[in-house]
Amino acid sequence: MKPSVTLKVRVLHSLAELREISSEWRELFEHSHAAAFQSPDWLLPWIEVFAPEKITAVEVRCGERLVGLAPFLIYRREAERVLAFMGGGVSDYLDVLIDPKFQAEIMSQIIATVCGLQDDWTVLDLTDLPAQSPLLRLVLLKREAREHDSCSVLCLPDSKDQLLHLFSKRQRASLRNARSRLQRAGGGEIELATAQNVSEFLPDLFRLHTSRWSERGQPGVLSDPRTLKFHRSCAAGLFDSGLLRLSRLRLHGKTLAVIYSLFAHETAFCYLQGFDPEFAWLSPGTQLMYQVIGDALDHGIRRFDFLRGNEDYKQHWRPESQPTYRIRLARSSLSPRWQNFRELPTFMPPS
Repeated sequence: MKPSVTLKVRVLHSLAELREISSEWRELFEHSHAAAFQSPDWLLPWIEVFAPEKITAVEVRCGERLVGLAPFLIYRREAERVLAFMGGGVSDYLDVLIDPKFQAEIMSQIIATVCGLQDDWTVLDLTDLPAQSPLLRLVLLKREAREHDSCSVLCLPDSKDQLLHLFSKRQRASLRNARSRLQRAGGGEIELATAQNVSEFLPDLFRLHTSRWSERGQPGVLSDPRTLKFHRSCAAGLFDSGLLRLSRLRLHGKTLAVIYSLFAHETAFCYLQGFDPEFAWLSPGTQLMYQVIGDALDHGIRRFDFLRGNEDYKQHWRPESQPTYRIRLARSSLSPRWQNFRELPTFMPPS
């Protein structure tokens, strides 16, 4: 960045202020390398439904252009006042949004602003950071990062023909047999949601996903009514912005499987799936997943991210486990460290 260019910082404290910048936020998201969970079409509905205690988003502008956004909040946790990301609970990755051209300068402004906030936060606790997060390029924070969780990520081949070879010979034979059984049962039909019927796919997904977890005697991620409300609220916006892909496999008018995924920045995030255990003999989840991955290849997707959890169906595809990170640092420690660090070359080169 040229020395004459000045960055302007503002702290936003309300949903209304964030809505006002939604178009610019969307444009910044499109030019960043952030996960789909940092899109305004995901986070604005999250704020509406979950009503965070104290929104504390840091906006950075170069001239009039939005070049950085840190969607923070402050909440109480026992005796602590925690500065964390919005989107927790329903998002597999949490992060800042940064224009890649100005990464170091924007991150410096965000950390300086956080340290100078008048709000009485006591602990910085940033979870679910992807390995590529700009926060992990800042040496001061990188030193505090610890592995937090892991996601299962599949690097996609160049063609659908090569896709089959992700399976073992036994698995390929099982898939062929399942297809043959489906054909004998009536053929089945794979549908992709459109703007007109996107809301029709969600009840099938909710029912099948909840049923699968109920069989295990567990509540599942959709047990909270707010989570259901959140997904209903964000579906239309995600679809309109081109992020949401809802696919389902049907046989004789009955839905056998549904997969909910988000496509962004050459990555497909496989967020939720459900299948009817009554039709397990047709392997509907595997058959639909194969089609969804093929659809991702057609859209130039290079990575298929199964996200958190090590469920058996994910391991069929032989993904690699990739860690996410957590940075936890007391404010009383961060502020003086930042004062000492900020004059030094504190940013690591891109990995």
